Amino acid sequence: MKQLIFLTLSFLTFFLLNAQTMDELAAVRKGNTIYQQAEKLRAEALQLIEKGGEVNTRLANEKFKEAVKLYQDAEISYRKGMATTKNFPKANYNLANSLYRQEKYEDAGNSYKYVAEQKENDKSLRAKAYHNYGNSLLKQEKYKESIEAYKDALKLNPRDLDTKYNLEYARKMLNQNQDSQDSQDNQDNKDDKDDQDQQQQNQDNKDDKDKEQEKQQDKQQQDKQDQQQQQQQQQQQRQQQQQDKRQLDALQQNERQTQKKVAEEEMKKGGKAKQEKDW
Repeated sequence: MKQLIFLTLSFLTFFLLNAQTMDELAAVRKGNTIYQQAEKLRAEALQLIEKGGEVNTRLANEKFKEAVKLYQDAEISYRKGMATTKNFPKANYNLANSLYRQEKYEDAGNSYKYVAEQKENDKSLRAKAYHNYGNSLLKQEKYKESIEAYKDALKLNPRDLDTKYNLEYARKMLNQNQDSQDSQDNQDNKDDKDDQDQQQQNQDNKDDKDKEQEKQQDKQQQDKQDQQQQQQQQQQQRQQQQQDKRQLDALQQNERQTQKKVAEEEMKKGGKAKQEKDW
C-alpha cells in the first residue's frame, strides 16, 4: 500500500511539473511569435521613415503604435512563461528587447544584465546582452556604467564595431557631462560668492542706515534737550523779571510812602511841600 501511494504521488508530481513546463513553453513560444510580429512592423515603419513624405510618416507612426502594443503583449507572455522557470536565455533576451522597445530602459537593463551574467549562456548572446545593457544605461544617462557594460561586451566580442562606436560615444558624453557639471559647479560657486557679496553689501547698507538713524535720533534727542534747556532758561528769565518787577514795585511804594510822610511833616511846619519825584 505504501509503495502504491508513493508511486501515485510521484506520478501526480511528474504530471503537474510536466504540465507546468508545457504551459510555460507554450507561453514562451507565443511570446516569440508576438515579438517577431512586432519586430516586423517596426522594420516596416523604419523603411517608411526612410522614404520620407507626410503620408509615409503618418503610416510609419501607426505601425510604431501597433508594434508597441505587440511588444507589450510579448512581455506579458514571456513573464508568464518564465514565472517559475527562468532558464530560457533567448526568451529572456527577447523580453529585454520588448521592454527596451517600450522605453522601459531600467527594466530592460536588468533583463539584459541577467542574460549577460549567465556564463552558461552562449558567448555571442552574452556579448549582445552586454551591448544592449550598455544602451539601456546610456538611455538613462548613466555614462560610467554604460562604459563598463560596453567593455564587458568587447571582452566577449572584441571585433564588434557597433560596441566600439557606442563605447566612444559614451566616453564623449561622460566628458561633456563632467565639463558641464564643472561649469555648473563654477557657476554655483560664483553665484554663492555673488550672494555673499550681495548679503555683505546689504548688511553694510543696513549698518549705514542704522548708523544714520541712530545719528538722527541722537540729533533729535539733543535738539529736544536744547529746547527744554532753552525753555527752562526762558522760564527762569521770566521768573527773574517778575521778581525784579516786584522788588522795584516794592521800592517805589516805599519811596512814595516816605515822600508822603516828608510832605506831611513839611506841611505841618508850614513849609512848601516838596514835589514827588517822577520815577
